[in-house]
Amino acid sequence: QSDTPAAISLTSSNEIREKKCRLKQAIQSGECQLFSHRSYYNAKTDDCRNAMEQLKRIGVHHLDLDLVLTTTDKDDGIASNTLIVAHPMEYKHTTPTYSPCGNTPFNEMINLLKTVYNDNFFISMEPKAAWRQTTQELNDVALIHPPSRILEKLLELIEFNELAGHCAAIVELNYQLKDEAELHRQEELLRRITQHCQLFKGIRLSDDVDKLHHDVEEYDAIMPTIELHSRHPRNVEGKVMQQELWSKSIVWVVDNEVDLEFAADVSPRGIVSNTPQEIVRILEGWCQ
Repeated sequence: QSDTPAAISLTSSNEIREKKCRLKQAIQSGECQLFSHRSYYNAKTDDCRNAMEQLKRIGVHHLDLDLVLTTTDKDDGIASNTLIVAHPMEYKHTTPTYSPCGNTPFNEMINLLKTVYNDNFFISMEPKAAWRQTTQELNDVALIHPPSRILEKLLELIEFNELAGHCAAIVELNYQLKDEAELHRQEELLRRITQHCQLFKGIRLSDDVDKLHHDVEEYDAIMPTIELHSRHPRNVEGKVMQQELWSKSIVWVVDNEVDLEFAADVSPRGIVSNTPQEIVRILEGWCQ
């Protein structure tokens, strides 16, 4: 009797509810961290500090930041060779969507974080550069620098701002690089960065998930796209990531209830969202 379609459906429904309740409890307790991506582009403000104060009010203390090293003096007074918080499209002004903290100098961003959060914050940082040395990267004004340039600046500012214990670097070195001196500089700079910060690995839908077991041991966390969930509509190849890897994962980008349910199914240690206020609102409606 228990194997009838109705019973199986009920069991499945109960399991889904349990997982959703578990994720809600994990986020509310801090066991699973909710990260604001690009400092939250659906904030009802253009002011960076106001956006952070909104995040703090809804209990978000973790931010996931893209970093660009400027190539020329910008119209807004930012000098060249300045590390800024920006997605490359924000830096190039080619996106319709900007976060309140987009194109903010890194030092200014850290000062704002310390003002709003005191010491109760954590940032994961992805330095953008010509990591693969492709023609496309080298022709992109936001990526044109060799990675050692932005890693050197990042190390300098991590130490200057005393960020130890509050940061992670999302970096994967390219060991196919032909410039051995550049690769050696990257290795040494990353070694020094990880004396202060954790090391995270980003994983895209195009990556080979079958090799992840061998690759992830040197990382403190992995950051797979939620598109790697086996039922995600964009996972057309049917890639499957093992549950033990999901439990070590901070998944991105989760902006709606469908993707949040996928996240609940895999029980990650963190979630990155462009719309953290919406995620908190959805969670409030779960398991009442």
